[in-house]
Amino acid sequence: MNFLKTTNTLFFTVVFILCFGSALAGGTGGIPAQNVKSLSQVSLRTFPTVDLIQMQEEDTERELEGLPFRFAFPNQVDISPANSGTWEEMSSGQHIWRQRLSCPDAVSLNLGFESYHLPESASLLIYSATGEGPVFVFDASDNRFSGDLWTPVILSDEMVIELKVASADIGKVKLILSWVNCGYRGFGDLAREKSGACNIDVICSEGDSWREDIPSIAMYSINGFQKCSGVLVNNTAQDERPLFLTANHCNVSEGNISSVVVYWNYESPNCGDHGGGTLDQFSNGETFLAASYTSDFALFELENSPDPALGINYAGWDRSDSVPDAVVGIHHPSTDEKSICFENDPLTITTYLDELVPGNGTHFRVADWDAGTTEGGSSGSPIFDENHRIVGQLHGGYAACGNDLPDWYGRLFTSWEGDGSAETRLKDYLDPTGSDVMFLSRYGVVDPDPDPDPPAHVAISMGALSANPFLTDVDITYQLNRDNEVHARIFNLKGHAVCDFAVFSGVEGENTFNWDGLNTSGQPVPSGVYLIYLEADDETALGKVVRLR
Repeated sequence: MNFLKTTNTLFFTVVFILCFGSALAGGTGGIPAQNVKSLSQVSLRTFPTVDLIQMQEEDTERELEGLPFRFAFPNQVDISPANSGTWEEMSSGQHIWRQRLSCPDAVSLNLGFESYHLPESASLLIYSATGEGPVFVFDASDNRFSGDLWTPVILSDEMVIELKVASADIGKVKLILSWVNCGYRGFGDLAREKSGACNIDVICSEGDSWREDIPSIAMYSINGFQKCSGVLVNNTAQDERPLFLTANHCNVSEGNISSVVVYWNYESPNCGDHGGGTLDQFSNGETFLAASYTSDFALFELENSPDPALGINYAGWDRSDSVPDAVVGIHHPSTDEKSICFENDPLTITTYLDELVPGNGTHFRVADWDAGTTEGGSSGSPIFDENHRIVGQLHGGYAACGNDLPDWYGRLFTSWEGDGSAETRLKDYLDPTGSDVMFLSRYGVVDPDPDPDPPAHVAISMGALSANPFLTDVDITYQLNRDNEVHARIFNLKGHAVCDFAVFSGVEGENTFNWDGLNTSGQPVPSGVYLIYLEADDETALGKVVRLR
């Protein structure tokens, strides 16, 4: 039996608890409560409850066929402000359109808009109808050449779509919802199928030697209902080009690359939790680059490089023909929170799903994991050699909690030349400078020549924000343990810097500066949630603030 480990720019998303009373006591998206109807008065579209028995039978067959890990059932729809939902005119002169969507007993919901184009005055909010969890906000900056928009998951069985637009611009809105995907497993602590107990959360002490590699690995969804694992990789230009390596059988392609949503730092907060991770840091796919069946690799590019505030690194790699003495796998088992596994013995070079050495030489065989394991959903995740460099990505195998069975990884050595063309090999993208190097270390963390006598450690922390939420301006307070320059920036929920302050000369103790709610062009920013990002030397501090208008 062929069991495949399958699953599944940058947007900041933060938790903004909406306060619902008899109507909307706290408002939503900065709209005063007295101006909007109760959610009970908003149009509701309900989808059939997912047949779990049927899904289980189909998923067993999908696994045997080597298809990606499926977590949701897709419902094709035609929902737009022109034919559905509830419109209201606001006292501000704007209009608001809302539509509720419900999948009874679903563990998650996500959406696929196959037509998306907003004017500058418009914003689109996606949030749980219970008011718990993140509010995802999209606007004109999310207009894409592909003309579509795919959202991250909301961990709820009922959600709200909310469009706010200036009255004069209603005719400029292009918004057609084509897919409502009802999650029935994976994602969140309420998921019906969690990964096995033998998996090791990356926050555990076993991951201490791999702290600088762990952030590069992520889980991603395709078409709103399939998931895999993958890794952000470095290239010889070291220019932070967001190249993402995964498995070919995860079925990412030029036709569906815009549906890809990559989730960063989806990890358990405590060792042994096997849950509790957050899904509010994500990126979108943009360009499909290369793939090959031979070593089962695929490479695509993200819409934007992850913002430094998320701490995402670019993994190194080794394309040589050598065989590692030991390897470490970092992955998302069943596409749950990130885990780590260890093989302390040398690998063998074989054909996929074969033990004969060297076979066709395209794969590494991991005989059995000494600690931890992989599962369905881990496909596309990397293995690292003892030098912390990727040597392959997971194709498939039989390993699971409770057995000592093998896994196979497509070799980066094979993928380098692939099938002989730029569309089927890695070297054109991982070595754009033509350096012909055999290996490259990770990028984004390690200073190769650290200061032998570094200055005293700087500690920086955020204080409570005054008048939060605010209407006109807000005072931002932070603490320093010694005098130091501080760089302050403010990001919107898409990870775009709306305001970049000059570097401050901060003093030891409490410091305060004021943000007047304007962007770098001197225009008032829209209502919504914003992230305060402070940086002093190599230390950072984060805070959240809500603008009401």
